[in-house]
Amino acid sequence: MTIHQKTPTPRPAPQAAPAWGVLARLPLRWTAAALMGLAATLAALLAWGLTAWLGHQPWLAPLAAALAVTATAFPAAALLHRLSRGSASGPLRAGAVQSGTLKPQFLELAGREWSRARRYGTGAALLLVDVDRFARMVEARGSAATDAVLTEMLRQALPTLRGADLLTRFSDAQMAVFLAQADATGALDVAERIRERTEQMEVPVHHELSPRRLRVTVSVGVAQLRPAHLNLQALIDEAQDAVLSARQAGGNCVRASPVDLGRLRTDTWRGGRRARPH
Repeated sequence: MTIHQKTPTPRPAPQAAPAWGVLARLPLRWTAAALMGLAATLAALLAWGLTAWLGHQPWLAPLAAALAVTATAFPAAALLHRLSRGSASGPLRAGAVQSGTLKPQFLELAGREWSRARRYGTGAALLLVDVDRFARMVEARGSAATDAVLTEMLRQALPTLRGADLLTRFSDAQMAVFLAQADATGALDVAERIRERTEQMEVPVHHELSPRRLRVTVSVGVAQLRPAHLNLQALIDEAQDAVLSARQAGGNCVRASPVDLGRLRTDTWRGGRRARPH
């Protein structure tokens, strides 16, 4: 859980200052060294300017140092806040891709792990975790509450994962976990721990009249990598079928693929389209 994959920081927008973009791409220790160097340079310049203006005074050096630290404190705090947000929301190993907008990065990393597992036969599994009765929760609580639920689900899932695993918000009502080097028993164990943690969590929700705590359950679909999975999407499709099987069983449970597709087609096809989780 403590080993993270460093991923390239997105290029800064064209309107961003070049210096800011360079600092944002540096490793954190280099960024700290650069800010310390900037503070020292400002202190020297201020000391020189104040000496030229007021003459030699014993209090000028401490004053210049204090002014330099103050001048660099705010940009340093802003930069570190930006870096911390990026590290928390970027695609990390044993970490969270905390936003649905980062699903493509998750798929790219999962695709690499899928290829490696196929090449070396190390095993892998995909978990899809779907919030039960999500549409009803949206109607009753609104999108802010549902976002809070998914965020807390991601946070609760992290301790169940290892250094090589991947986690993301996969859709509005769903998160995905890619387990590297995992056998069927290990994948089911992780899925059950995620289900239990989600069932026990209480999410604070701000209500118009009084604060409330929201409790939810999830349906978890598990797809273990098999020779029949010719690409990552095939693994995802099997996990979705397993999610449907879990929902069909009443929710708040784990189901593993392959499932009885004939029964699923009978119960979940509506108007010629399969009812995928929403």
